[in-house]
Amino acid sequence: MIELDRGQFLRLGAGGLAAATAAAGLVPAAASAALPAPMPAGDDEAYFSFATVAERASRDLYRASYARKGFTALERRHLHAVATAKRAHIMRLDAVLGADAPLSGDFVTVLPKGGLTTRPRILALAAKLETLLVRVYLSGVGAVSDPASRLLLGRLLTYDAQALTWLQVAAGHPSPSGLEGPIDLERAAAQLDKYLSTPDSPD
Repeated sequence: MIELDRGQFLRLGAGGLAAATAAAGLVPAAASAALPAPMPAGDDEAYFSFATVAERASRDLYRASYARKGFTALERRHLHAVATAKRAHIMRLDAVLGADAPLSGDFVTVLPKGGLTTRPRILALAAKLETLLVRVYLSGVGAVSDPASRLLLGRLLTYDAQALTWLQVAAGHPSPSGLEGPIDLERAAAQLDKYLSTPDSPD
């Protein structure tokens, strides 16, 4: 059994804090640039392909939400900030996919009729999309073989879990008491498809 004295424990804690800060995207650009580049291969790419499309749908929802009635000025600023962060996440995901990244016109976000009519409906819809993303990122962290790809998925998981917590608190829901579970990509794609269409689709 390995034993740590108090000094070793505190040094380990400091390192853990630094790692958590980096994962949340709160480190300077120079430190962030030192992170390894994701190189997904084979089935790993499917998680990034799903993520960039799902993040687009989430971004579009946040963009459509922050000008709606029912939100305070502070809440609108938060929704705008999340939409901006989502755009950065999409760019990062597309960079990983390279030539395989979807084009901006490949998919159109279709939000449910009435989904943006009231504050509670907006919060509930955003929470659904964030929950879907969190569950997919959980699945990816456990399944993806490339360590750098797992790290990026974990960082995205951290951000979206925080965004989901904000939505739940804003909606007045009690703190969650259990652990979220992963979801496989096939089931996740079926859920995401409800919010997507193609430009030439009659829907």
